[in-house]
Amino acid sequence: MKLLLVRHGETFANDAQRWSGSQDLEITNLTENGIEQAKKLATWFKTNNFIPTHIYVSPQKRALDTFNLAGDHWNIKPNIINELKETSAGNFEGHTWDEIEELFPQEADGFRFTRNWDVVTGAETELERRNRGVKILNIALNHTSKEDIVIMFCHASIIGNIVAAILETPKLWGIRTRNTAIFEFELEPEKWNDTSREKNNLTLWRILRFNETPHLENEDKDLSNLGSQI
Repeated sequence: MKLLLVRHGETFANDAQRWSGSQDLEITNLTENGIEQAKKLATWFKTNNFIPTHIYVSPQKRALDTFNLAGDHWNIKPNIINELKETSAGNFEGHTWDEIEELFPQEADGFRFTRNWDVVTGAETELERRNRGVKILNIALNHTSKEDIVIMFCHASIIGNIVAAILETPKLWGIRTRNTAIFEFELEPEKWNDTSREKNNLTLWRILRFNETPHLENEDKDLSNLGSQI
C-alpha cells in the first residue's frame, strides 16, 4: 500500500504567522498563492498519472478546498473524516505569538520552551494527538490491500502525529511542513503487526517522499517560531 499525506495550501493565517487549529476561521482560508499551489499539485498528479484508490479528507475548509483543486479530476468520492482535522490549539488559535504572550502570558510561559499543549486552555492534549495519529494510520491499514494507493488531505500538526505513528517513534519530531507538501510511504498492511524479523525487511516499509513539493518552485518562508501548526 502506498500512503500519501498532503498538507493544505497556504492560508492567510500561514502567511501572517498566526496559529491555526481545529476551527474554520476567515483567516484559515486559502490565499491566492495557496489556490495556485493546489492547482500546481493537480497538474503534477496528472503529469505523473497518479490515481489513488482511496481518498480521505479533513472536513476543514482549507483541506477540502485543496482537495477540490488538486484532486477533483479523479472523479472519486472522498471519505471526509473528523480524525483528519487539525489538532486544536485552544486559546492560541487565530493569534500571532506576540498576541499570545500579551493575552495569555502564563500559558505562553508554560508552552514556549516545552511545546506542552496540556498547559493551553482548550487545546487538544498530547495524548489525544498521539492517539489520533495512530487511529488514522489504522484507518489506512485496516481498509486497504497491498496494491491500494491512499491519499489523505489534511494539516501540518496532525501529519506530524501520523508520521510519528508510522515510524513508531516515542518522540514527536519538529517538521517544518510546507504547504501542499507530500509525505509518501510504502507499507505492507498484512504484515504491519508482524513481530518476527520481517519488521526489519526494508522491502516492506519505505519512505518515498518526505515533506516534498516537486510541483512548486522552492519556497522557504521562515515559520520556525510557530512550530508545525500554523
